Amino acid sequence: MSNKVAIITDSTASLTPELLSEYNIYSNYLMIIFGTDSYQEFKEISPAKFLELSENQKELPSTSQPAIGVTVELYQSLLDKGYNEIIHVTISGAISGSYASAVSAAEMVDSSKIYVVDSKTLVFSQGWLAIEAAKLARAGKNASEIVAVLEEMRQHTNLTAAVKTLENLRKGGRLSNAGAIIGGALQIKPIVHLTKEGKIEAAGKVRTFKKAIQFLIETVENANLDDNYEIAVLNMENPEEGAILKDAIQALHPNHTIHSLPLSLVVSAHVGPGALAVSWVKVK
Repeated sequence: MSNKVAIITDSTASLTPELLSEYNIYSNYLMIIFGTDSYQEFKEISPAKFLELSENQKELPSTSQPAIGVTVELYQSLLDKGYNEIIHVTISGAISGSYASAVSAAEMVDSSKIYVVDSKTLVFSQGWLAIEAAKLARAGKNASEIVAVLEEMRQHTNLTAAVKTLENLRKGGRLSNAGAIIGGALQIKPIVHLTKEGKIEAAGKVRTFKKAIQFLIETVENANLDDNYEIAVLNMENPEEGAILKDAIQALHPNHTIHSLPLSLVVSAHVGPGALAVSWVKVK
């Protein structure tokens, strides 16, 4: 009897329904919460609806990992379907409680069959770890073999983002009102990136968003990415400038397919509308 391995990733991977279907990946949906109303990221709230609701709120939406019972139910349903093992690739544990919650859920079901992998990243690079896991599962690899590959891959990931407006940082208490006003007047655009430990840190700041886009382009240019890397451009309802960024990166890497995906709504709750990001992961 052949071994069947189910692949799950958190919705913060921003994988489209088409990609989830193509690779038979299951999504564990994080929550976006506006007041007393909660929505499963991407499944129950689109980026456009997210922005609409955000504009009508004085406070930022909050975010939450799935209720542990939801994850337990997902794990059990996959075992009941005949999967022998499960791999769950989560958003960075340094950013969200999803990893810790998933570990607890696995222990409640059968931790000998469920492997929870902290991606130490999010969005595209998190999603591509799940895609590579799905490819390996199809090729007949068992869970421990797949996890070993993922642990190596996550050492070679990057996410760098440019923030277009300081409003969400102000609402979230990460910037004073005075700082937001001054920053807005000076057109300060923060740049953030993920550390190897999966934490979000400042990477720089520029005076205009045009310069922020150039910063992202130069980040890719200086990374010396070869054909073993998958590269993506991410945007939060900013398709025009997203296209400019993508075209510039395509010119740098004419032999690559530059992926274009929405920015996770969980991330967008903090960085705000119009944000752009570049991300990559080494797959070979």
